[in-house]
Amino acid sequence: MGELNSKNLKIAIYIGHGASYSWIWFVKTFDSLDFNEIYFLDEFDIQNGELGNFDCLVLPGGDPFLIADGLLEEGLVEIRKFVKGGGTYLGVCAGTYLSIIFNDDPMPWLNLAQVPINNYSANPPEAIRMKYKYLVPYREGFVFHPVRGSLEVGNEHMSFKAPLYGGPPMIAPPENRLLDYIDFDDKTLYLVEEGTAKKTMVGNAAGIKIPIGKGHLFLFGPHFEHPSYPRANKFLFDILCKIRPFACGPEKKDIVLLHGEVLNLWVKTIKRELSSARVLSNGLVNLKWKIGEKVWEDEKIIYFLNETWKTLKALQKYDALPIEDPLELETNARHIHSLLAEIRILSKGGKDTSSQAEKLIEATKKLSKGLFDTYFNIKRNSWWSNGKIS
Repeated sequence: MGELNSKNLKIAIYIGHGASYSWIWFVKTFDSLDFNEIYFLDEFDIQNGELGNFDCLVLPGGDPFLIADGLLEEGLVEIRKFVKGGGTYLGVCAGTYLSIIFNDDPMPWLNLAQVPINNYSANPPEAIRMKYKYLVPYREGFVFHPVRGSLEVGNEHMSFKAPLYGGPPMIAPPENRLLDYIDFDDKTLYLVEEGTAKKTMVGNAAGIKIPIGKGHLFLFGPHFEHPSYPRANKFLFDILCKIRPFACGPEKKDIVLLHGEVLNLWVKTIKRELSSARVLSNGLVNLKWKIGEKVWEDEKIIYFLNETWKTLKALQKYDALPIEDPLELETNARHIHSLLAEIRILSKGGKDTSSQAEKLIEATKKLSKGLFDTYFNIKRNSWWSNGKIS
């Protein structure tokens, strides 16, 4: 019964200001698990009261400072209201930090539950590598990241591997714990000395569940949504299957149904711009941009462009596509191409490209959202049959 109900779960993924590309992992994993009611919200959607249309809000990795700045107090109030009214909040990494109180003088974030973390200190241990990713200032101290990459999590019933990219080791009572950090493996990258890393991480909570009003927080340090970790994906699936759907879903938006030569030209335009952008991105060498408190590397841009290319290729098999705003997507594709060309020229001259990178991130989000919306429009509608209008 749970699995049947879960297929109707209305899931909103936050992709707005401050979200990193890890939300694409959720899309790929949810799609592979056959969840079709997947939607994408930015800070303005949340501020405008859209959360009431959904059963579950996913807050992915990113920068909690920028996410909070984007949501403003109106958006934070809407999320609190959503959870207390019966909604499920699923936070990962930045989404976890955003939702908890772990300091006597907390930032004005969601602050839904008091959850101490074991990687906050006024005097953090010395980093041995990746110093640019190691520390995040928070009030009078720092959040520090002892390890990155694969590690082992589990409880008395199970254990499996999952990747960590900055999420916290949480100090939580047994009744709230779902999984603990069990051990590291041969793929774990140590940012501090191994003994210090184990003392910080092992034995603390990697995943917790906290009731808030009529709803629940599910908070994770590792990225259980990462498509390369199927056992971790199954753990996530089992959680979602226990959520009882109640929301009616968002109102249907106006779409443009492209087909025939118009569709062919549209796809050709997007492919041309994306293809050129991919060539340019592969020519970037060791570029890093600090946007807010998060460091973005050029490899993340390459990853995004490759995943967007795959999505576009998947859509090509259909004879018609229901697209919300095809002209805007064309504009975004051209903007991505031109921004990457500008970044390449400026970076070769040793000039700062942070402002261009910030615009690039926003443009890529809009393009991918439009393509994913189209993909899930197709999956949700019964009037599609083998790519043909019935």
